[in-house]
Amino acid sequence: MNKKILITLLIIHIFLISNIFSIGAGTTSINFLKISQGGRQSGMGEAFAGIADDVNAIYYNIAGLSQLTRHQACLMHSFWLLGVNYEYIAYALPVKGFGTLAAYGTFLNAGEIAKTTEDSMGQYLLTSEIAKASNWNISIAYAKRIGEIIGENSFFSDVSAGLKLNFINEEVYTDTGGGFATDIGFYYYPKYDPYSIGFVVQNAGFANNRPELPLTLRLGFAYRFALENIMLSFSEEGYFTFAENNTVGDIDVIYYPTEQLARVNVGAEKFWILNKYHSVGVRLGYKFGTDLGWVSGFTFGLGYELTASKDLNFDLDYALTPYGELGISHRISLTGKFLGVAEKHEYEDKVQAIEYYKKGYELLYQRKYQEALYQFSESLKRDKKYSPAYVGIGACFLNMGKKELAYKAYLKGEEYDPSNLKLKEFLDSPDWQEIKDKLNKESEGK
Repeated sequence: MNKKILITLLIIHIFLISNIFSIGAGTTSINFLKISQGGRQSGMGEAFAGIADDVNAIYYNIAGLSQLTRHQACLMHSFWLLGVNYEYIAYALPVKGFGTLAAYGTFLNAGEIAKTTEDSMGQYLLTSEIAKASNWNISIAYAKRIGEIIGENSFFSDVSAGLKLNFINEEVYTDTGGGFATDIGFYYYPKYDPYSIGFVVQNAGFANNRPELPLTLRLGFAYRFALENIMLSFSEEGYFTFAENNTVGDIDVIYYPTEQLARVNVGAEKFWILNKYHSVGVRLGYKFGTDLGWVSGFTFGLGYELTASKDLNFDLDYALTPYGELGISHRISLTGKFLGVAEKHEYEDKVQAIEYYKKGYELLYQRKYQEALYQFSESLKRDKKYSPAYVGIGACFLNMGKKELAYKAYLKGEEYDPSNLKLKEFLDSPDWQEIKDKLNKESEGK
């Protein structure tokens, strides 16, 4: 997808944000279902519907589970507010050719207090009877990429869908209630682009001995990039240079139809690889629309990843979430990823790469250089080592009078095809000496 379409999507997303804020009266029950899961996601402002790339997608957008290629398990403990503890466990099992199965359970323990009685004098007396309050939820889910069903040659090939069933129970002293709910999610992540979009309907169902469930609509938009080269994809060098993405940002628009209430969550994550075994990350987020003061919107998180072997990882994540005068919530989660090939959003299609190259060459011959650049770049997205496409990009820039960019593209072509003696002789000509000297000085300055 080209940048114009991407910018259009962003404008639509911002339009939705600006028009969705309306607040009205409404009452729902079993609102512990709104408590976020996962230390990673909580540190990112609970903005994850557009990312949804680990086992905790089962909470934020079940359709994202289709991305998993390994077993994943997550355990989380939350030191929530006012002495309340919250436990969470999740497991995802991808089955090749079938889809991804997953399940999770949550348990909230609000503690206990001794029951009191009032005597005839109006004095309160403690009794030996204990009052308790707790909630639990058990969910099972399934997700699959639609391209595995209909083939890889349509828009819907990059769409995933997911379904989740929730079994809910709430107990407050002698009062018991519960419910049954479903989540339906969709996820779009183009093979050769860094953005993704998620949409999910959550908690659609019915309650028993309780008011309505907290029905939720969640729309997320995520974008991945290399923080050190944040403008690369928007520059002309981005046509032929592909940096390793180490940062992801997400915007989630969340709407509660019953309450007529909207929230906007934003978050980002940046990871640094220290060596082949250890990586660390920092996360920041903000939740707009909270009613506990502007400070309570901020979230902060830290992450540590241990790569025990090529396809075995353990992630330890921590998140801090303030709730104004109510206090601060701390979440700690441990996620294991094992028994399978590590998840990577990388695809290669040499046949399509050649087809895009041919289109680019035709446009180059017609002197439609900008259109040709796009076709050559699409070719490289499908095969980053396809030397003729780099040469085509170099030819476009050279004809556009952008000699430095042309030289860099030609160098890439030579790197991936060192046997091309004609290209080598061309680059060794005196015509490029001034460009070589300039680039050498820039390199020495760094």
